[in-house]
Amino acid sequence: MIYPVFLKTILRTTNTEGEHDEIRYEGRAMAALRENGTWSVRYTDAENHGQTAIQGADLWVSVSRDGDTKSRLLFRVGDLLESIYKTPQGEFAMSTQTTFLHQEVTEAQAEVQVHYELYLSGSLVTTNELTLTWSPLPTK
Repeated sequence: MIYPVFLKTILRTTNTEGEHDEIRYEGRAMAALRENGTWSVRYTDAENHGQTAIQGADLWVSVSRDGDTKSRLLFRVGDLLESIYKTPQGEFAMSTQTTFLHQEVTEAQAEVQVHYELYLSGSLVTTNELTLTWSPLPTK
């Protein structure tokens, strides 16, 4: 079943110098729950001029961005998972080491938390906390 939702995402990052940053998104998205237990939520990523899709199941979550930059991050506790980060300036090897993963997803609402370390070309660049929630669209 695919249905519209109000999505909120917060990405908190800390770089190796201890500097903090926070990126937020709030807006309409399309969510899907499947009979096999997987879920997904997709939204227009105006900043990246494309789409972002977040998917998950019991033991993993993935984030795929397709626009000016392209990436697919996979999160699974205990695994160092590699991917490629494509930018107009070139491609970079990227990997994630997930330290915490929590998901509560129903048709009515969802809360997902992922804590992970992000490595570029084998070097730690940030420690991150991603939180996403969705709920029914507000009625007018």
